[in-house]
Amino acid sequence: MESMTSIQVSKNSKEMWSTLKNYPSESFEAMINRILKSQADEDAELLTDKDILEIEQSIKDVKKGKFKTLEQMKTKYGL
Repeated sequence: MESMTSIQVSKNSKEMWSTLKNYPSESFEAMINRILKSQADEDAELLTDKDILEIEQSIKDVKKGKFKTLEQMKTKYGL
């Protein structure tokens, strides 16, 4: 059996977390791990490796000043 530890949470958090259980006897550990896995799976679907690389490149471009302001774009497109 794995060694265990305890954590402290407020009574309000414990009550809120209890509503997230799939069934009354589901342990908090099982419930938390299920939710974390679900969130990680969703996050993995949101951004691909290509998306992340493009975001990183965009951040570099902004830091180098390679961007156009809203006013510049309005002027360019006559808005």
